[in-house]
Amino acid sequence: MYAQDCSFSLSGKITDQDNGELLEFSVLHIKEINVSITTNEKGLYTFGNLCKGNYTLLITHFGCEDTTIYVSIEKNTKLNIKMPHSFNELSEVDIVEKSVLNPTQTLEKVEQEDIDKAKGKTLADALKGNSGITSLNTGATISKPMIHGLQGYRILILNNGIRQEGQQWGNEHAPEIDPFMAKNISIVKGAASVRYGSDAIAGAILLESDDLPDTASVTGEVNLVGFTNGRAGVASGILQGNFDRLKGFAWRVQGTLKRSGDMATPEYYLKNTSTAEKNFSYTLGYHRKKFGAEFFYSQFNTSIGVFSSSHIGNLSDLQAAFNSAKPQDSLASFSYTIGRPYQDIAHELIKTKVHVHTGLRSRLYITGAWQYNIRKEYDKHKPKNLLNYDSTKADLDYRITSKTLDLMWEHDNIRSFRGMFGASYMNQMNVYLGRFLIPNFVNNTWGAFAIERFVRHRYELEVGVRYDEKYLHSYYYLSNVLQSPFLKWKNVSANSGANVKFSKDLNWLTNISTAWRAPAVNELYSNGLHHGTASIEKGDTNIRMERCYSFISTLSMRKKFLDADVSVYSNYFDGFIYLQPGSTPELTIKGAFPVFYYRQTDALISGLDYKFTARLHKQVSLQLKGMFIRSQDLTNNTWISLMPSDRAEASLKYSFRDSKLTKKTYIGTGLQYVNKQWRVPQNGDYAAAPEAYYLVGMDASTTLQLGKQEITIAISLSNLTNKKYRDYLDRLRYYSDAVGRNIQFRLNIPLIIYDKKN
Repeated sequence: MYAQDCSFSLSGKITDQDNGELLEFSVLHIKEINVSITTNEKGLYTFGNLCKGNYTLLITHFGCEDTTIYVSIEKNTKLNIKMPHSFNELSEVDIVEKSVLNPTQTLEKVEQEDIDKAKGKTLADALKGNSGITSLNTGATISKPMIHGLQGYRILILNNGIRQEGQQWGNEHAPEIDPFMAKNISIVKGAASVRYGSDAIAGAILLESDDLPDTASVTGEVNLVGFTNGRAGVASGILQGNFDRLKGFAWRVQGTLKRSGDMATPEYYLKNTSTAEKNFSYTLGYHRKKFGAEFFYSQFNTSIGVFSSSHIGNLSDLQAAFNSAKPQDSLASFSYTIGRPYQDIAHELIKTKVHVHTGLRSRLYITGAWQYNIRKEYDKHKPKNLLNYDSTKADLDYRITSKTLDLMWEHDNIRSFRGMFGASYMNQMNVYLGRFLIPNFVNNTWGAFAIERFVRHRYELEVGVRYDEKYLHSYYYLSNVLQSPFLKWKNVSANSGANVKFSKDLNWLTNISTAWRAPAVNELYSNGLHHGTASIEKGDTNIRMERCYSFISTLSMRKKFLDADVSVYSNYFDGFIYLQPGSTPELTIKGAFPVFYYRQTDALISGLDYKFTARLHKQVSLQLKGMFIRSQDLTNNTWISLMPSDRAEASLKYSFRDSKLTKKTYIGTGLQYVNKQWRVPQNGDYAAAPEAYYLVGMDASTTLQLGKQEITIAISLSNLTNKKYRDYLDRLRYYSDAVGRNIQFRLNIPLIIYDKKN
């Protein structure tokens, strides 16, 4: 047996496509061997000790579009590359182009390790590894992501380039997205309203699948996940391929099954917190050099049990629940049964996207999508004295159809300018079939935007402007008289930002923007029991448009032994809309519930995020991260409810050396501290904010090399000490503790069924 020859090199230079300047500090990364190098002051690079084979080369440079090149190494190879979109073709080289215009707001990618740890959990769980990101929870099974203390309508989620639309008006209405579909997740912190629409005041969450395969192959992966708390099991699989005889065509199918029983706190089970989930999607794509088209379909289906002890029959029992250390059903035993109250949710998404190269340095993108969302909510109690009550019908039954059309034209460097121009339209129609909570409505929104960026090697300056109009026509009865108010809003969003690269190690981003948001239908008209949050919610028809003036600045440093990111931000709101706890609960025929009112005030929300990663040794790393946030009600000179408290987290990781049998092996431990939320309105809640708490976690992972087959085995332990605590951002903290210890087991099996290259 002869040893493999690994003496080859790949070298060349990186130059600017427009003016031929040599690009120093360009970063080149070979994915297969996980090696990165930087070009010198003359734009030159060299990779040594390469084996024969096919490699994926990723090239990035400040002010240029990220470029991926596939290189076949059979001998010493010289490859000169012009950024951003041309290249000298040597040997077997193909280029893949993507539309990427990085924002001047802070853009953070969720690490693959964090995505893996969150497999089988919610989207919000996958995001928590990033500083400044928290979640608003409704018990043990439902969570919505928060960016800098803002959530709901102020965060736009883009699912494969499509704004995720559903029944978003509830705090417990989590995004109907299967996280297994997303291989890349990014978070834009700060107002992204110019690029994505007026809703993105707090930022945007971008979920993207992998690119479809571009060579003849059939590959995939299987993920199996199990949890001890809830005795949950999750199975998810992906299969994808590229047609050998149909050049340019590729496909992908994906599906997930999940089943979980009642979750448990350290002392008792949370009755009726079982869940069941079935999701699938498929994609068909056609891509050539000057043209591409893609069709995508997904379906998300879930049933979620709502903690039954949050639904209480009378006022005295409700007050007793607020003051009790344990809920009424604390003696319940484990079950997989989903009983009343519960939710049934279904979401369909169809997307078609076409892109055309309109010139050497420009592209046109046209994207159309249709979404249909059904949300059925079943109350715990049958109404009294109602003889014709049909228990098979949902008490709340809401169905919303959303149709969107987006056009975007993007151009690359033209005399140091890059930019994009676009327009979007959305039509929504919502109807309800059960009890009233929010009215039927028709919503039409359109907008147009322009972003231009002046690009130099060491800095970028950006200016963007957007105009939007929104029309909301609602229909509901008041005292048996049909009401049909028609509301219209129109306004401008704008931003200016800078991205300065002081050196290859130090980068500074700053952005100043103004954005606006029209009040949502629930903020205006909601009136009734919202069983998912076990509360009565009441809107206010006098609520006006919300305007935000935002500033965010981030300093990033990348040294050999230290990565550091520090962000400061401040958001001034003219007419901040929020949900305020009332002073007394209310008794209804469904039981007794706390009451919450939508209110509006001038507010100042400011804070700081930080994240430091120190490589103490080749195999040891230490990470520190945390956030501070201050949310002031300027009109009433008090604090704003439901804002995250200060928190910090430390984690230590040890990575083992690779061997013939194992690679990417590590073990880590972490400690999270969450302070008590002292900054709350005085006497402004039904129960005092919970005490501070800490949580201990551990995780470990290894990839086994069994011949040509890789298998990744991982284990994660959360709340290792089985700490008893309640979280201020949990809407059901009035009634129960948070979940106790949970051990997660993960198995990932990549599949290579056919690959023409091998």
